[in-house]
Amino acid sequence: MDPIQFDPDDEEFYGEMGSIGSAKFDTILTGSPLNDGSIPRGFTLLAIGNQGAGMDLMAKQFASVAEDPENTLLVSTAESQAEILALYRRYNWPTDIMVRTMGEEYNQNVLERDLRASRYRLEGFTMQDIQRLAQTRFTENEVHDYLTDLTSQMTSLPPYFRAAVDNLDFFFARNDASRVISMMRMIQAHTQMNRGILLLNVSSDMVDKSVERQLYAICDIVMEFEVGMLGTDFETRMVIRKFRNGPENLKAISFRVTKDEAITPETVDRIA
Repeated sequence: MDPIQFDPDDEEFYGEMGSIGSAKFDTILTGSPLNDGSIPRGFTLLAIGNQGAGMDLMAKQFASVAEDPENTLLVSTAESQAEILALYRRYNWPTDIMVRTMGEEYNQNVLERDLRASRYRLEGFTMQDIQRLAQTRFTENEVHDYLTDLTSQMTSLPPYFRAAVDNLDFFFARNDASRVISMMRMIQAHTQMNRGILLLNVSSDMVDKSVERQLYAICDIVMEFEVGMLGTDFETRMVIRKFRNGPENLKAISFRVTKDEAITPETVDRIA
């Protein structure tokens, strides 16, 4: 395969680094108040942890700092287009990025079919039902391969893309883990070759330790999201467990969610 030829104007515009989604986080990771981002182009990030610890919001915040909205993709498997749009408007984030809601698609395509089947069993068939089933009998039994669909869409993105997948639980629940890992390797390779920046989310209780280790190996940066009690309040932390070629960035960052800046860092501790 011939090496990708990057446009010199794009190289100058995008630079070598991209934002993680917050200028304050970027400052913590680069150690400089004047920075153009903290994530090297070509990197894949993994956010793993408990549901409710902020990973879902982080994915949207990561996508919101789109250098080129037409080359920025947010894939959600749990929320609707309307829910995501409402959140982006709340924080005054750009609403012209590409958004795909695979969970919503699944609900429309698969669950609605199952509900119809249940109704048929309870109520019987009308003549319209019989006619419609006759027209669609060859397609309704087909199961849409959302994992292949995701991989195809991701590997079609042009250079310097920004993408976030919230989250991989959807795919692990419907596919063999080895197949999901194989597809993630393909997407990671495309990201690296095209100087993209990719964020993948997964719940820690969704994958076993073997699969978790494979995800850690694929990704350049690993962020563990934690939530716990501090006195009578909840405390949320992002612990950076891996940062390829940047061990100085291994840190535990406590954060809070504000109405103006969404996820905002508060305190930083080095981890051993």
